Amino acid sequence: MEYIDKFDESEIPFEALAKFGITQDMIDDLPQQVIMRLLTGQYTPVMSLRTSNDDGQIVETRARIKLVRETDGTVSLCFAPYWDSADLEDYSLEEQEKLMNGIVILREEDGRNYYAQLDTMTNQVMKVPVELIQHNVESFFYRGEIGGNTKENVLAGQLAEIRSTQNSDIVTVGIDLSEEDGIRIVNGDAVVWKEESYRNDLAEFNFGTSGCWLSDQNGHLSYVPEDQYTEEIEEELERTGEQNMARTKMSQLGR
Repeated sequence: MEYIDKFDESEIPFEALAKFGITQDMIDDLPQQVIMRLLTGQYTPVMSLRTSNDDGQIVETRARIKLVRETDGTVSLCFAPYWDSADLEDYSLEEQEKLMNGIVILREEDGRNYYAQLDTMTNQVMKVPVELIQHNVESFFYRGEIGGNTKENVLAGQLAEIRSTQNSDIVTVGIDLSEEDGIRIVNGDAVVWKEESYRNDLAEFNFGTSGCWLSDQNGHLSYVPEDQYTEEIEEELERTGEQNMARTKMSQLGR
């Protein structure tokens, strides 16, 4: 996959983000796991953005954001817009079924082979040249010294269930273009692998210093400044504060 660069927080282009309604305070309040994705060149979850059109009207949209280092060393933004539905007309019914289930497919376009996978966060199809993933897959299987046709199956876009020779443990390996190196490994069978594709590990309420990031059932993020908290958010903030105080007291008692 493409080279994953590392960024420092001071390199985040706050001025460019402000044009989309994302302030530095909002970035500072992001959950830690989202900040880590941003600083390692990965896409954030879908975030609510606000821009203005030529008539000066505010337009609300949603997209995933990642940082990109240009050839001159500067840092810019890359957006993956959210679509209400996936456009899969160019794919066969069999390919559409695989894409909707989070599985990669092999495609040839303009004489070059690609892996294609549906980004369920944005409903867009991601495409990555095969050779950018193939090296990572081969490196993984070389280190693990796993024989048989397992590697070839993964390179073909299939999931491979690797069973332990010593116990009943199963590990499933498959190509996932949303991962840093294009490979996702889970403890469990293929069913578990597919289920984890849709897992949202963010809490519904993510409080920061100046506001709260709300995560909906799809993992989409929207920001509410502190002075615009609803009664529901205020109640959750109070409950969270009480829990933190209780944990602190328990920790002190345990010393």
